[in-house]
Amino acid sequence: MTSIEVWNQGRFKRVQDQFQQGSLPHAILLMGPEGIGRENFAQSLAEWLLCLNRQDEACGECKSCFLFEAGHHPDYHLLDIEQDKTQISVGQVRELITAMQESSHQGGWKVANITNVQAMNASSFNALLKTLEEPQDNTLLILQTSQLQGVPLTIRSRAQLLSLSVDGSEEVKAWLIERQGNMTQALEAAINLFPQAPYKAEDFGVNGDTLKYAEFIVQINDLVAGKGSPIEMAQFWHEELADAVFWMQLMVRDILLLQQANKEADLLFMQQKQELEGLAKAINGQGWLLLLEKINELQRLIKQKSPVNLMASWQSLLIFVTQIASKYKPLD
Repeated sequence: MTSIEVWNQGRFKRVQDQFQQGSLPHAILLMGPEGIGRENFAQSLAEWLLCLNRQDEACGECKSCFLFEAGHHPDYHLLDIEQDKTQISVGQVRELITAMQESSHQGGWKVANITNVQAMNASSFNALLKTLEEPQDNTLLILQTSQLQGVPLTIRSRAQLLSLSVDGSEEVKAWLIERQGNMTQALEAAINLFPQAPYKAEDFGVNGDTLKYAEFIVQINDLVAGKGSPIEMAQFWHEELADAVFWMQLMVRDILLLQQANKEADLLFMQQKQELEGLAKAINGQGWLLLLEKINELQRLIKQKSPVNLMASWQSLLIFVTQIASKYKPLD
């Protein structure tokens, strides 16, 4: 059983109070960015609701908690995108509806936890809508999403919206110090990068992503100087494509700061200042802004788990870097 993160505790308590007052909705649309603890919130809420001795947290010792911990609680149903798929199918939703219509195996509540609800197709949403319109007693549907715009209004209007957010960096710093023992320069930088995603900040600052970013910047410099191959670079980073696209976004942000405002103090990656200055001198602002548009588009496709060939798009993006390097040189 995982404890609720400090920045999510107030909202968790609010849902518990609704339950105690008999006003818990039949569906909660849980919105929050990746890395804020949304998955843990949903799972902890389900475990608490199913617990036979629930207090402030699930007891962790009753039969229901043992079943939940073992991963096969008969009244808990987790639904996500299947491996090698890009959408939640209508068949998955129909199976879930059938399971939720059965009597509770433990004589208590039944909980469905649907992650990435925005990945449903139209047929899946329509099937889910019927369940939302005619909810069973003592059932809760937790619909997780990182982007509200991907959820139809018909679904949103039948669920209580609960938005997770981090209200201040100090509680995140205290959380990281408790987990890591101290606050490093890398973690400080990561908190600034991911103010609403503490888990991403931890991963970036602890697991070597700052070193990978440094290597990434060197390779981009080589591309711009005509020394590297965009195809080879795309292959080198293909297993970390989402991270690499994000790093490129941060890189352009720092370059534009240097070009437009010369705000060195605001650079996210001061340690790569020399490489960033070189890139700022090699391509003008118009070129970087054009690249940023393509970066944002690829990032959107990645977040939406688009069925398009992301690797081909990634290769095209790096090829575009070499093109703007020759077409958008700064005026002397």
